Amino acid sequence: MKIAICDDDALCREQVQGLVNAYIEQKNRDISVSVYDRATALIDAAQRFGGYDIYILDIIMPGINGIKLGVELREFDPDGKILYLTSSIEFAYESYQAKAFDYILKPIQQDRLFTALDEAIATIANRKDKSLIVKTRENRVKLTMDQILYVELVDRRVAYHLLNGDSIESSSIRTTFAECIQELLADGRFVLCGSGIAVNLYHVTKADTETLFFKNGKKLYIGKRAGRDMLSIWSDFWLYGEGNK
Repeated sequence: MKIAICDDDALCREQVQGLVNAYIEQKNRDISVSVYDRATALIDAAQRFGGYDIYILDIIMPGINGIKLGVELREFDPDGKILYLTSSIEFAYESYQAKAFDYILKPIQQDRLFTALDEAIATIANRKDKSLIVKTRENRVKLTMDQILYVELVDRRVAYHLLNGDSIESSSIRTTFAECIQELLADGRFVLCGSGIAVNLYHVTKADTETLFFKNGKKLYIGKRAGRDMLSIWSDFWLYGEGNK
């Protein structure tokens, strides 16, 4: 687990780092902490090292403020949980642009920060651990739901397209596509896109009126009719739904 802290104020950085270190010691968690005094330094590091699990960001900073920083991080890291720290509530609505996980007012209370960290870590763990068993023609394969970009119906079989580029096909199904993947649909991240495709919205980084773009660079053409609906569904997912948890 990796946490990044970014705040231009030295005293605030030290306070937040001290609270996070206290959290790590109290919870006995394996967490590394990196501290940055400006947005550009964090962006450079996140791009080089593959992002962080949790970002603790001040909002009011010179140059690139916390909201713009969060939006830029989202361009290459849709998964990291963003916790915003600020002395003003006026940015609460704007924080949705960066798909913020939580919003904490200064002065920071230890219990409030610890609760936010507990919830963020639990959400990350839950997302990564959920799995299902896929029966193929040769054997059975265990997949975590986090691995799956999207699934589609292909010749009475369900094809599972994975984050690493691989695909796995199930054996022939005897039910409808929706019934076959009801375990995925019950998860909250997956949504039907037409009658024969279901996508993992958590891995969608961009949507337009015809195409979905995934975090690994893959594109999925879904057509204009489905595209209009999915654009709205994907936006709501990040603003109000599972993606904001």
